[in-house]
Amino acid sequence: MAKAWPVPGLDRRTRFREAAGRVILVRWREMMSYRAGTEAGEDIEELHAMRVSSRRLRAAMDAFEGAFPRKEFRRYLRQVKAITDTLGDARDLDVATERLEELKGQMGSEAQPGLDGLIRRYLDERRQEDPRISALFAQLDDEEFAPEFEAFIETHTGIDAAAVELEPADAPTPEP
Repeated sequence: MAKAWPVPGLDRRTRFREAAGRVILVRWREMMSYRAGTEAGEDIEELHAMRVSSRRLRAAMDAFEGAFPRKEFRRYLRQVKAITDTLGDARDLDVATERLEELKGQMGSEAQPGLDGLIRRYLDERRQEDPRISALFAQLDDEEFAPEFEAFIETHTGIDAAAVELEPADAPTPEP
């Protein structure tokens, strides 16, 4: 599982509203950093990392909901939940297929045809999820969700989205 990105500028003296902006922006960008890999569909771990990151973002949004105007905030939260749900449907099929492949080696030859059929069915269902994921990203782009969301966070927390420096948790540490 991908490690959560550190949140720069966050310490015990950070005010609630500022912490909300910093944490939510970092979690948003962390999640979106997996977009290209998820869209490419070549590595199921990219989708998994994006889904995990989306769940971190949802948890952060739930925790900091009080820092924002409720009605507007709920609209953004609903969109993030839709992202998580869409990714979750695909991830569930990836996990099921992977587990069935593992089981094939443990089952007798009489079970192979049934397992093969079920694996094919799950792979077909999984392929049907790709257009849903693509449509979700297209919708986010068409609605200019990312810049709008970041501007909303900035407006209500005072955190300049462009000034938040981000570094993935598993990035190599620069040598002195």
